[in-house]
Amino acid sequence: MYVPFAQLSDEARIWVYAANRPFGPAELHPLVQGLSTFIESWTAHNHVLQGSFEIIENQFIVLAVDENHQSATGCSIDKSVHFLQVIEQEFGIQLFNRILVYYYAGEQLITTDRADFESSLQKGHITPATTVINTLVFNKKELTEKFKLPFAESWHARVFGLTTA
Repeated sequence: MYVPFAQLSDEARIWVYAANRPFGPAELHPLVQGLSTFIESWTAHNHVLQGSFEIIENQFIVLAVDENHQSATGCSIDKSVHFLQVIEQEFGIQLFNRILVYYYAGEQLITTDRADFESSLQKGHITPATTVINTLVFNKKELTEKFKLPFAESWHARVFGLTTA
């Protein structure tokens, strides 16, 4: 059952799927329709899930479930993954490429692979203050508070060996 994203509790469980490119204007309407249809029929062991979605920056699909109503299960998560694989095929996009990193250069969202990100870091193009996207947020509250973070405060700093003097 679809619930408007804003009405979900802060504890609602979320999954962030990051695309390798932004969805174009002509893709957004069919994407929203597909996500709406999926959420309406999303179940866990034949129990209706209260779910929602958000599309952030035209590049990040956020699926959400209010687990106070019904918990997501392995089967229901598998259903969402299968649905998103269909989205990948339909739109010629990648949603499961885990080597991509997302950060801002000024106002522009940059999508790059880990090697290029590390190179930009070594060249000083990425600083501790550079805003990065944290796709590992777990619930709606974290999405609100920790989706965009300064590099120095993110998991990226640990992975890419940021040291502070």
